[in-house]
Amino acid sequence: MSDYVEKKFAASAIEVNYAEGPDNGPPLVLIHGLSGYWADWEPVIDQFSANWHVNALDLRGHGGSGRVPGGYAFDKYSVEVIEFLQGVVGQPAFIVGHSLGGVTAGVLGAAAPELVRAVALEDPPIYTNEWFDESPFAPSFQAAMDIRNKSLGMTDTAIEIRKIDDVSSDEQIVMRAIAITKTDPEVWKVVLEGREAESLNPDDVLSAITAPVLLMQGNPDMGGALRDVEASRAVELMKQGRYVKWDDVGHHMHSAEPERFVQLVNAFFRQVQRKG
Repeated sequence: MSDYVEKKFAASAIEVNYAEGPDNGPPLVLIHGLSGYWADWEPVIDQFSANWHVNALDLRGHGGSGRVPGGYAFDKYSVEVIEFLQGVVGQPAFIVGHSLGGVTAGVLGAAAPELVRAVALEDPPIYTNEWFDESPFAPSFQAAMDIRNKSLGMTDTAIEIRKIDDVSSDEQIVMRAIAITKTDPEVWKVVLEGREAESLNPDDVLSAITAPVLLMQGNPDMGGALRDVEASRAVELMKQGRYVKWDDVGHHMHSAEPERFVQLVNAFFRQVQRKG
């Protein structure tokens, strides 16, 4: 990621942190998941840079972006993304969103269609409010918030994460520690209290997206955030939707199979470009 430069954009409510790559093609915007930040795209960001002008944002409450107390419902995260597209990108962009970023990309496509050429949604938890308490995300988010509330430094945060995770590599642990120390604890609290989707109707969002959409589902039996019945429901609602399920990968598709992920997204976006 040596070609990426971190910058700041003054949105109406907060300052947004983002990383910009070289101008090698049309604009491509990457949106990370809950309690992540722009560097979560490290497994694929250099590959995308070969053909795109990539910008990777930190959402409100995450990374180096500002905090918005009381503003972490799922339908609020798109506010700064819309302003970024208007003020920095300046033309319709291709959008890739993972997890919360996928929900945000969907809301963006519904609310500001003039700013979006096409959208790729990576395992978006758009219906998880219906089953969140039973999901593996609930204890994971609780543990992350508990660690964050200790206000530890990055090294001590990594030590705490390692106590509950003996599977991930040291590099993965460090990346998670950085992300957790950079996240506003209220981000998790809103989700754990079931307030994240109070004003979000996922069916309305999906049916309102007019741009082409690539919906990528991870295997729910391996930790995916989109169940089969929900994926089918989403496909029926999307006007220009393509659906792909990976049976061998869970929620983190772009980090588990980065080359396959880039090939799939590039192929879909190129098809959109050819159709004009």
